[in-house]
Amino acid sequence: MSGTAIHVRRDDLRQAAPAVLPSAPLEAGQARFRVDRFALTANNVTYAAHGDDLAYWRFYPASDTQGIVPVWGFGTVEESRADGVAPGDRFYGYWPMATQAVLTPVKVSARGFTDGAAHRAELPAVYNSFQRWTGDAADEAVQALFRPLYTTSFLIADRIAGGDRPDAVIMSSASSKTALGLAHALGGTGVQRIGLTSAGNRGFVEGSGVFDRVLSYDEIDRADGKTAVHVDFAGNADVRRAVHHRYGDGLIASIIVGDTHWDAANAPEALPGARPEFFFAPSYVQQRLADWGPAEFERRLGESWAGFTDYAEGWLRIVEGRGADEVARQWMRMAGGDVDPTEGLMLSLHG
Repeated sequence: MSGTAIHVRRDDLRQAAPAVLPSAPLEAGQARFRVDRFALTANNVTYAAHGDDLAYWRFYPASDTQGIVPVWGFGTVEESRADGVAPGDRFYGYWPMATQAVLTPVKVSARGFTDGAAHRAELPAVYNSFQRWTGDAADEAVQALFRPLYTTSFLIADRIAGGDRPDAVIMSSASSKTALGLAHALGGTGVQRIGLTSAGNRGFVEGSGVFDRVLSYDEIDRADGKTAVHVDFAGNADVRRAVHHRYGDGLIASIIVGDTHWDAANAPEALPGARPEFFFAPSYVQQRLADWGPAEFERRLGESWAGFTDYAEGWLRIVEGRGADEVARQWMRMAGGDVDPTEGLMLSLHG
């Protein structure tokens, strides 16, 4: 029972096409899932851009030249040889951009399971967890589009709160969903939230209502405050350089989160201010789970998440796409930075 996957060129993320996904009879302990629908966001481009150094290509291996990008979405059990997982059961989690997936459910409970496949044993646990899902279609879109991103936003806000309080938090790629989430999470803290964006997205960012000031990338020298934290969602070395030189020693943290501008120059260099650090959300999750305990972590995140979903539903426009060719097209749009920030892409390879 073969399927279809979208193969992305590992050396050129703008190139993608449908490919045959080989399949074989299930072994004991495995289950076959139909990947029903999933979100596609700039975060997935970050996964691909860091496919080698952060091992994102290893979740659903393809080849040395082609990769299958992981996506957040929903899958239904079609066939099972795993205890506690039955045909028709539906789960939310980290799927391949494909029509199907074979997983090895372990630690099965009423809440979900962990994929115990050997090749995932050393990968971050947060990506190996699948949650039973009984919500409706409207909840699915918001969950898949925002929950992983907002969790990162929530964690970055916590990271900033745990350091020296800056006058401002300056965020590049301010139209991205994770930047919007961070700006929302920082509301009420008294820290000025400055969004950096392109001229084309400026109107959207200004209208988002979560930034105190919006600047284009050529206006960084006009940013306010003597001290700042830079949260880099763009991965553009020129932007990072300009922010560091604007604040100098007053830049108390430089946090690299995403690579929406993954193809921009990123040559390392000595910069004034704090040394840039890459924020890897799964590691920070484990730290906070140890500090707070799972129940308290879920309580804090849940309270913050509820406020954000009410806000996001006011401007989000869900765009559905079906079929392998359409998914490949939408991926190439996303990798090329050609997606309206108000769009929430919910896709399926099934026609």
